[in-house]
Amino acid sequence: MKKFLILIYLIFSGNFIFANDGAFFAKGNQLIPISETNISVKKEILTLKKVQNKYIEVTVCYEFFNPKEAKNLTVGFEAFSPEGDVDGAPKNGQHPYMRDFTVELNNQKLKYNIAYVSDSLYNSAGKIKAIDLKKFEGNKSGNYVDFFYVYHFEAHFKKGLNIVKHTYKYDVSGSVDYNYDFEYALSPAKRWGNRQIDDFTLIIDNGNFETFSVNKTFFNTANDWKIEGIGKTEDVEGSPNTLVDKDALKFHIQKGKIIFKKTNFKPEGDLFVYAQKHLDLEELGYLPYSYYQAENIAKPKNELQRKILKNLPFARRGYVFQNPELKAYFENLDWYIPDPKYIPDVNHLTPEEKKWFEKWK
Repeated sequence: MKKFLILIYLIFSGNFIFANDGAFFAKGNQLIPISETNISVKKEILTLKKVQNKYIEVTVCYEFFNPKEAKNLTVGFEAFSPEGDVDGAPKNGQHPYMRDFTVELNNQKLKYNIAYVSDSLYNSAGKIKAIDLKKFEGNKSGNYVDFFYVYHFEAHFKKGLNIVKHTYKYDVSGSVDYNYDFEYALSPAKRWGNRQIDDFTLIIDNGNFETFSVNKTFFNTANDWKIEGIGKTEDVEGSPNTLVDKDALKFHIQKGKIIFKKTNFKPEGDLFVYAQKHLDLEELGYLPYSYYQAENIAKPKNELQRKILKNLPFARRGYVFQNPELKAYFENLDWYIPDPKYIPDVNHLTPEEKKWFEKWK
């Protein structure tokens, strides 16, 4: 039944698979040295938190080790330009879909500058070769611009261990295929002296009641991840030229976050997280887990379908149904995690779920 529903979905959405309707706003990235250095990354804790399906809140804690005398080093953050249904022009001189950029080095807040660069060869003898947008002849605004941003700052690394805390936010992308997606470039971390991250931790918090996938670009199996909370995983096999073109690990998270840990981490690929958009299937063959896809759910056509929709908030929490039809329906959903101890209570639902429950009573 599940495979049949997935097939139906792919057929139904076939008109959109190769469409460009959507917006890429930004993606996260590592801090990188602008020139060669022997400073190494001893530890990195990267936390990505999706907030209200609108933006990603990034917090990164680094431990850098400088084996020699104290030195000043120009450190950069490459922010790729938006494209699609966007306006890529700078906003107040900054990336239009990134904000709240901060860097602290050894408890000291650092000032930063922003350069516009037209290609990856902007590093000129350890200095940033920027373009002058007033004289620039390429695209400077609209759906695609011919430059990207480099946030850069001067960092004084003392001999030994140095602690860097780095934060920013960037808007979540989306399209006709994805309810949301976001990216983070992991591989640039290999530009530091040790060409790896000695001790790496990645924490992704997409919120409760979410189904999303992570492409298998820097890991192999579900054993590489830990769910801190309640959830489950399933492997997704990718097929070229389809909506799911790469092998992925799908997470169904009822509550909590996911954690990836690796020592001597040499990332060969980057992070891509996405939540498929489930379109309006007439017979309610599938209900999405997420609050944020409620608008894509078809209206009920009979009393059973009305009961199914009314009970969705309780199914999310694992209620074990006594009604044979409801039991069979929800047990067939990939995200359903039965919990015999759960006792349904409307008063414990979110405000949005209470409205949903009343709507279909």
